[in-house]
Amino acid sequence: MFIIDPIKKENATGKLKLLYQMIEKHLGFIPPHCELMATIDIKAMKDFLDYNTSIMAHEKIDRNLMPFLRLYIAQKECRRYCIGFNAEMLQKMDIDEAIINDIENHLDDIPLESTQKILLKKVIKAIYHPDAFEKKDLEVLYDAGFNNKDFYDILDYATGFMGKSKIIEAYLI
Repeated sequence: MFIIDPIKKENATGKLKLLYQMIEKHLGFIPPHCELMATIDIKAMKDFLDYNTSIMAHEKIDRNLMPFLRLYIAQKECRRYCIGFNAEMLQKMDIDEAIINDIENHLDDIPLESTQKILLKKVIKAIYHPDAFEKKDLEVLYDAGFNNKDFYDILDYATGFMGKSKIIEAYLI
């Protein structure tokens, strides 16, 4: 799967073993990309885990928005691994295959509250059309109950995912 052999859970020792236990506690399993990242840079993987734990507990951003956002970006950026990983995650959430296979054209069909769909669409606009993103877009977010920090948090999450997905893609076979 990767051009290097990540250290697997059964071979992990010390800090890596503890990190794998934390990942497994939060996710119920250890994704291959976490093994890859932890093998290369355990501190970066720990920081990544802490950040993701924090964003998943965000008071205004529904944690179920995240796999839709990641899949959208993965499909748009042609990130093979992340498409598969997030598609599988959404399948386990019983999301319609039409949404999973072509999320770009099914944003309105995503089973999230309308305010979360607004947030999703605005972060996508900010990423892919920053020149068209305007103050009125922020005002729509304010009207939906979000503030500047909320939008910054999701935008930071999305752009961070773009970078991590590119790193993972570089290590794929």
